[in-house]
Amino acid sequence: MKDLIRYSLLIIAFYFTSEQHLHAQEKTGGERVTIKEEKPTNSSSYRGGSSGPLKETTSSSFNNEEVIKEIKAQLATMATKPLMELIEFCKKNTIQGEFVIDLTIEGKGKVLTVFMVSGGEDNIPKKNLLKNKLVELQFENIKIPKKERVKLRYTLNF
Repeated sequence: MKDLIRYSLLIIAFYFTSEQHLHAQEKTGGERVTIKEEKPTNSSSYRGGSSGPLKETTSSSFNNEEVIKEIKAQLATMATKPLMELIEFCKKNTIQGEFVIDLTIEGKGKVLTVFMVSGGEDNIPKKNLLKNKLVELQFENIKIPKKERVKLRYTLNF
C-alpha cells in the first residue's frame, strides 16, 4: 500500500513539473491565473536595403534607432572627410571600393564584431586590414545600456 501511494505521488509530481504552464494564486481575487512560459527567441533579422539596421530583442525601453543614426553619421564622417582616421588608413593602404559591413556595437561605442558582407576588391588581405581597423574604432557620444547591443548594416565607399 505504501509503495502504491509513493508511486502515485511520484506520478503527480512528474505531471506538475512537466507542465508548460505556471500556476499562480492571486491574493486579491483568490482566483487561479495561468501564466505561459515564453521560450526565448532570436529575433535578429535583416530589414530590406543594404543599410537597414538589424534588430535584437531588448528588455528595456532603450531606443536603438537614435543610436544607429548617430553611428551611421559618425561612419559617414570618418569615411568621407579628409584627415579622419578611417579615410587616411584606406588611402595609406590603397583600399578602394564599396564595402557592405555588419557592425555590432556595445557599451560606450565599442565595436564588438565586424562582418564583411561584401567587398569592393578581391584582395582578401586588404579586406582583413579594413576589418581590423573597424574593430579598433571607438564611437563617441554613444551610450548603450549594459547587456544591450546594437546591430547595423552600413555601406562604406572609398
